Amino acid sequence: MNSIRYVQCIKNDNYEIDLTVGQVYKALSLTDAEKDADVIRVIDNEGEDYLYDASYFKPFQPDGSGRQLTDSLTIHLDAFTKGVLHAEALAANKTVSALVREWIDERLDLATLITDY
Repeated sequence: MNSIRYVQCIKNDNYEIDLTVGQVYKALSLTDAEKDADVIRVIDNEGEDYLYDASYFKPFQPDGSGRQLTDSLTIHLDAFTKGVLHAEALAANKTVSALVREWIDERLDLATLITDY
């Protein structure tokens, strides 16, 4: 594994506002001085990067069962953006959902994240 990019919170003792158990957080690089401590720097619920005890998290990685579509996300778009997405999906011979999933995969480079683990 190259480096942990995302972690999942497994406990939030004394940090109930800042961390949510089960939530995935982005992990940031540590400074050389921080690497010797058993800490992890994440962007928390407040949108701030903060050092937490590493025992509060586990690596967030694919479970090996393949990428199943088990969750949904609702987005609200203005009429112009919705129209453009529809036109782009038609031109690509895809559904709007498939086009958006593809865009997300490309932007987050999910294929690289999956092969890193």
